[in-house]
Amino acid sequence: MKIVYSWLKEFLPDAPSSERLEELLAGLGLETESITRLAPPPSGVVFGRVLQVEPLEGKEVRRLVVDIGQEVQVISGAPNAKVGMGVALALPGTLLPDGSELRVRTIAGLESYGMALSPKELGVGDYAGGLLEFAPEALPPGTPLAEAWGPDEVIEVEITPNRPDWLSVYGVARDLAALGLSLVRPSPKPQTMPLPLPFGVWIEDPEGCDRFTLSYAQGVRVGPSPLWVQRRLYAAGMRPISNVVDATNYAMLELGNPMHAYDAAFIREGLVVRRAQKGEKLVTLDGQERTLDERDLLIAVKDGPQTRPAGLAGVMGGLEDEIRETTSAVALEVAHFDPVRVRRTARRLGLKTEASYRFERGVDKDGQLLAADRFMELLQAWGGPGVQVAQDRLDLNHTRPHPPIAFRPAYTSRLVGLEYPETTQAEVLRRLGCTVEPTDQAGVWAVTPPSHRVDLNIEEDLIEEVARIVGYEQIPTTLPSFFPHPDNLGVEAPYEANERLKQVMAGLGFQEVLNYSWSSPEECTLMRAPAPTVFMQNPQTPDRTALRTALYPGLLKNLQTALTQGEEGPFLLFEVGKVFRQVESLHLAALLCGDPVPGLWQKGLEGSFFALKGLLEAAAHNLGSRVRVEKETVPYLHPGISGAVWWNEQKVGQIGALHPAIAAALELPQVFLFELTLPLSKGSGGFVDIAKYPASMRDLAVVVPDATPYAEVERLIRAGAGEYLEKLELFDVYRGKPLEQGQKSLAFHLTFRHPERTLTDPETDGFMQNIIAALEQKGFAIRR
Repeated sequence: MKIVYSWLKEFLPDAPSSERLEELLAGLGLETESITRLAPPPSGVVFGRVLQVEPLEGKEVRRLVVDIGQEVQVISGAPNAKVGMGVALALPGTLLPDGSELRVRTIAGLESYGMALSPKELGVGDYAGGLLEFAPEALPPGTPLAEAWGPDEVIEVEITPNRPDWLSVYGVARDLAALGLSLVRPSPKPQTMPLPLPFGVWIEDPEGCDRFTLSYAQGVRVGPSPLWVQRRLYAAGMRPISNVVDATNYAMLELGNPMHAYDAAFIREGLVVRRAQKGEKLVTLDGQERTLDERDLLIAVKDGPQTRPAGLAGVMGGLEDEIRETTSAVALEVAHFDPVRVRRTARRLGLKTEASYRFERGVDKDGQLLAADRFMELLQAWGGPGVQVAQDRLDLNHTRPHPPIAFRPAYTSRLVGLEYPETTQAEVLRRLGCTVEPTDQAGVWAVTPPSHRVDLNIEEDLIEEVARIVGYEQIPTTLPSFFPHPDNLGVEAPYEANERLKQVMAGLGFQEVLNYSWSSPEECTLMRAPAPTVFMQNPQTPDRTALRTALYPGLLKNLQTALTQGEEGPFLLFEVGKVFRQVESLHLAALLCGDPVPGLWQKGLEGSFFALKGLLEAAAHNLGSRVRVEKETVPYLHPGISGAVWWNEQKVGQIGALHPAIAAALELPQVFLFELTLPLSKGSGGFVDIAKYPASMRDLAVVVPDATPYAEVERLIRAGAGEYLEKLELFDVYRGKPLEQGQKSLAFHLTFRHPERTLTDPETDGFMQNIIAALEQKGFAIRR
């Protein structure tokens, strides 16, 4: 938010320099992003009054005759040039803010004595679509503009979401005054008179709008705002439009309550606050037609039994009822809308306005009358001598007072760690606008926050305010004693386990990726992932309408992007993230594409299923666990190259090659994947001392049908071997003569070891006989 220093000084007459203010604001929690010095306009820029506007045949420019104490000819292409308007005219020899020097020029065959300036050309704003427009009597012609627009400063601060009361000049001044600066409170007093109100107000949705005021003024003459007003609005980042519209913006920037002015001739019987109907249309002030739905809160014009949309509550008004040059009567709306409803509508329609920015955070629900009076006061000052303000106004108020908060002064000192006298605490709270009353309970006060402090709801909020105003720098720096609550012991274990898992995966050569959690039904169908169950009400794009149900689609899109950009493999990617099915869970997914270890003597293993399975086994070994794979059909994996992953004898996920149909649709080469559900159970492994006794080793070759999975043979061997089998290694797979067609031979190294003595040969032979018996009972043969 941009705060004009001279504006702030109107509320804080003894405000220090902007540099000192920056320090004070930082102590209050307001970070200053920049302090900008506003220089006056260049000395060659003077006030001029347009006397004639003549179009030039066949040209896009027009000839202006401007009075600057003498009549001069200026050629301009500005579309808003008209007779009687005041302009900023740069004379020949003027050095403009962009560094260029203005000279007498010939345009369309005519000599142009100077240039009528737009806001951008004068360096006061970004608008370049027309001239600066001033009232014709704003200054005597030829007066340097610097006499009306003197030097100033703009302090730009970053507003935190919980402090909407800072979104006004007076709001910032009010908080600074709590530090001890004198505060001038606004007390607008428009001159009112008894006038009949030609309209009514009806609230059909009090949950969306709990307060709505509508004021009335007539005899208005629409025109440019005073020069000093335009200067402040430009400095605050807003473009002046007209005196009526500028009065709404000025009062909003000053007091924080957004408001909207209607041409009273167009609101018929009055205004209705209601929910929009699905498919209802509204053309907003920016000229765009908006399609509404039943979640939007609408301001509608009542015309007999029918109502028509006139504006989006708290977001933007409608084009049909805007203030025009012909407007002579104004109806002013100042209301309080539900922040959630305003935020939902603004985001769904992609509309971010000064009004919605404030309503989303929460405006003062009791500030409507003060803001309306300030607008009417400004309107009478700027809108011509004939402005008449109605004494009565419509005020439909369904707001509820803030309940008092039980506050214990002693708790403040105990929580902050610094002794605060009770008198100091009471004084601070009162300076912030709170009412402080004693209660029947000793040591407890009833503190009611002011209506503009929507962030004060519990006792700790008030304690923070005491510490903030007295000064955080007063709190001594001490090392607190930390004794974790028994309920918190071990809470970091899941995080540490996930970090350890990530370290292991990175150590095996995988690269971690972080993808968005969004997906769509179309993507899930293409990737053969589970259908989404959680959908977003306000998706950012059509392909991000739901929360993801698996991680591997994101990895496939990462791979697709890398290949499209010409990246060379191999690609080893992994992600740890949440998926959302019937319940929310944490998954680990990994992808292998290409040869992670090229140059192996045995071709076909480099980027194969066995390479990924080996990496998964290595990860399990690093984590002190065991993993095995059993054949299983998985929708998104190749029918012949897929299986279930068992981790410490718990089924945790799937592994295999990507289904050919998905690979073809994404134009991907052969890809291998696994996805596991976390947390993974801990293995029984730990520190093992160096073996004191020698191992006993045997080899075994088993002949099994070709379709028999390795996991089945491994399970039989381990079951028959007993507890002293230390290691089981598959070292050869053979197919061919003398084996029959459809058979294969699996050759194993077996290592046995007793922890407390040396195994004898008869003992080891006994283990082997048990293994052979188990295998033969299954129908498998032993190669002798």
